[in-house]
Amino acid sequence: MEIKAAVIHHLKKQQHVSGEGSVSVHWRDGLLPADDTLTGVCAQTLHLFSRKGNSTGTFGENEDLHRFPVRVKEHRSGDLDFLEFSKKAVTIIMGEMEGAPLSTGGHAFIVSYEVGGEKFLLVAMLKLREGAGIDDDNLDLTPTLVIDTDKLHEAAKVNLSRWDAGTVPYLTFIKGRGADEVSAYFRKALACDDYTSGRHHTKQVIEAAQTYVLQIEGLSDEDRQERWKEVRGKLHECFAKSKEEVVLAAIAVAVDDIEPEKFIDFVTTGEDAHKFQFSHGFKPDQSVYKSLRRVQGKMGTISVSFDIEDVAEKRVTFDENQNALLIHNPSETLKAEVKANATPGA
Repeated sequence: MEIKAAVIHHLKKQQHVSGEGSVSVHWRDGLLPADDTLTGVCAQTLHLFSRKGNSTGTFGENEDLHRFPVRVKEHRSGDLDFLEFSKKAVTIIMGEMEGAPLSTGGHAFIVSYEVGGEKFLLVAMLKLREGAGIDDDNLDLTPTLVIDTDKLHEAAKVNLSRWDAGTVPYLTFIKGRGADEVSAYFRKALACDDYTSGRHHTKQVIEAAQTYVLQIEGLSDEDRQERWKEVRGKLHECFAKSKEEVVLAAIAVAVDDIEPEKFIDFVTTGEDAHKFQFSHGFKPDQSVYKSLRRVQGKMGTISVSFDIEDVAEKRVTFDENQNALLIHNPSETLKAEVKANATPGA
């Protein structure tokens, strides 16, 4: 991860208070220094966000209502430097916070960074809690304030590279259950719209699962293929049992029933996690996940489709010498159709 720019502004607000003037802001006048502390806080926030970030989406398209993406465009076109952009973004958040009585303010942490050749923008509301430190000179315990990683309820991450390319979804945000009344203002401020394409999410999960299985160390290529065959069946069963909503925890057990946390880490905080964009809870698309149990393809005008079980039971085989798919014991009707349409003497 390469941090390009980062800043923090403090929004102050009491809970159960709302209306104009209920939020005040302590502005930072310069960017945060690019040091190990910034790198550590950014890494910690992204790790926590990735574990909690359970919704994908896009920006709202009405520029009169959805001002945050407008400000992002202005910054990226050079009309606003990063500090100016951050202040305008926080002003938008402040406006929505004033209408949210249960919100309690926090520190707006805004970061521009790159990872894996892709550009990202992170906006998160950090909370502080009382803690303790140690004075190394006198070895005394000293009171201090530390970032409360248990209370990251408002955060959004924009994959700017996907946004530029018009690839959806490009937005990931926290939509925690049970905290919606507190944090909904934040999603509204950043114009976060849910992306509900079950087809997209299902495809991404299957791609992530296959990538995970095929890079398992200590297995031969044959063993990896056998493992993927087994996982395909379990994933299909997982999707079929959760037709209305499947969650990441259940998917992880289907992919790795011994260490499901490894798959969760792989798709949330792993080195290649940015490649997979899917919500942590979605309605699976049957037209996609049925492919886990079927082999299908086209050769010119010929379409073939059959269950994996047909291969296992050798009803369909591949002959390498003839470079041909063979269908064994076809029905009398199918044989008659082929014979009737065959070229005489061929």
